[in-house]
Amino acid sequence: MDVIDIGFAAKLASTAMVVLLATLIAERAGAFVGAMIVALPISAGPAYLFLALDHNAAFIADSARISLGVNALVPPFLLVAAMVIRKAGLIPALAAAFVIWGGGAVVVLATDISLIGAVLLNIVSFIICLPLSRPLLAQPPSQALRRGYIDIVVRVIAVMAVVGTAIIVGRRLGPEVAGIAAVAPVVWTSLTVVVYARSGRAACSAILANGIGGMIGFAMALPAVALLAGPLGWPLAFIIALGLCVAWSTGLTFARPYIPLYRIAK
Repeated sequence: MDVIDIGFAAKLASTAMVVLLATLIAERAGAFVGAMIVALPISAGPAYLFLALDHNAAFIADSARISLGVNALVPPFLLVAAMVIRKAGLIPALAAAFVIWGGGAVVVLATDISLIGAVLLNIVSFIICLPLSRPLLAQPPSQALRRGYIDIVVRVIAVMAVVGTAIIVGRRLGPEVAGIAAVAPVVWTSLTVVVYARSGRAACSAILANGIGGMIGFAMALPAVALLAGPLGWPLAFIIALGLCVAWSTGLTFARPYIPLYRIAK
């Protein structure tokens, strides 16, 4: 197949290295800092990089617009998973979360959402989900995350699957479907499976709930890609977008003691 070649395999291998590095850092961090790291574009970043190598700036801008619309579904995905997992366990939590995410992604794709509409949808999503996440943010000290190499393997495989899917659908089905595939919440899903198995419901719920605030950085990065990929070129647009993500996660980490939401949770 012309969509699967040596270059395709090289892209997946390089993605695995990026995920491995990010995971090793996140494994030593705890619920809040770990969530800030996972909220970085660990899977979407490589997916967009390789899409950019295959397509023009207009394709990337269209994909980013759709990705932004779908990104508005990640806060409810995380919130529902965090709430349900405490009471019902892993499978019901992920099932409920993916029903919301998948249904919303279909609507976003069907409506061909505008960039302004996607921005507004994200604002509403975060305004609703952040306050509702407050009771779930604190992680019990006894539920500290434990490290394991199987965790790394699971996440590397999951992210490689997302990147591979994004590349293939980008070549076959166009920017809209590629934009959805690039931001599928597989990193959060694999993290949920691993943390649930190793550290229990409370720790898993806490890291998911803390991830909602971290995803605001990604919500700021996608409009930057959509607006700047054409005028400035995708390399500079990606650098600016990554800078926004890193700056948000870093700033939120340092500002956490002064933010009422997190002070009350603690």
